[in-house]
Amino acid sequence: MSQNKESKADKIAGNSAFRVIRILLVIVLLGIVVYEGIMFYRDQKEYAVAVNEYDDLRDNYITEKEDTIEDVVVTDDNGEIIGTYPNLDINFDALEEINSDFIGWLYFPAVSKINYPVVKEQTIDQYLYRTFDGKYNKAGCIFMDVLSDENFCGYSDMVFGHNMKNNSMFGSLKSIYKSGGEDVIKDNPYVYIYTKDQVLKYRIFAYYRTTQGSYSYTEVTNEEEYDDYLKYISRNTMYEIPSELSFGDYPSLLTLSTCSGQSGSGQRFVLHTVKVQTFDK
Repeated sequence: MSQNKESKADKIAGNSAFRVIRILLVIVLLGIVVYEGIMFYRDQKEYAVAVNEYDDLRDNYITEKEDTIEDVVVTDDNGEIIGTYPNLDINFDALEEINSDFIGWLYFPAVSKINYPVVKEQTIDQYLYRTFDGKYNKAGCIFMDVLSDENFCGYSDMVFGHNMKNNSMFGSLKSIYKSGGEDVIKDNPYVYIYTKDQVLKYRIFAYYRTTQGSYSYTEVTNEEEYDDYLKYISRNTMYEIPSELSFGDYPSLLTLSTCSGQSGSGQRFVLHTVKVQTFDK
């Protein structure tokens, strides 16, 4: 009889302990859910601040709005058309006053959300979590690598931007590799850089997914390295390099890079372009 009482007591104690553990687990899980919810809210609020900042820059320092942009038609002395580019009237002096690291404006018509100022970092990752006006924000800024040429005349210049879930910054680049890049860029495979004195027109010629620290991010300083870099790109590209493009004169390359996949995975997406025309304003 005594043993039965002890057995029942042990069972009751065991059940009580199990209930306590279960309650504690529920509390912990609820705490995690609440914490994640708070962090998600804070992140979204922070991202909204960045979006509003860049919207204000476009509204206040670019005359033309995206739905009213017309092309400038450039002709030679004989009146023959030699090229076109979107007519963006940008207030460079005002933007330089806001940020002395401002070097140009990036416009990618096929991916309409990419319409941003570009800064040149002076130290590694200086603008990874800083917006154009220098405020801390996880959305960061569109920035040129510290080793690239701020005049966009290097053998291979590189520009970075975050892959934002709300498609801001370089987040909309995911549409290229998720939806079939050729469909996205087939009608307008060009990227434009506006500087104070020139408009630089780049033709997309390759893109692919890679990893952090891969050869895609190598510094190209001479013609031999340029040739090796092109060979590497041709082996990895998901997009057929247009046969009409010529690299014999070593035109400047411009690469757009962003994260790809889960955060912290080290996966990257790069889109390579080559300068095909330079227009003086």
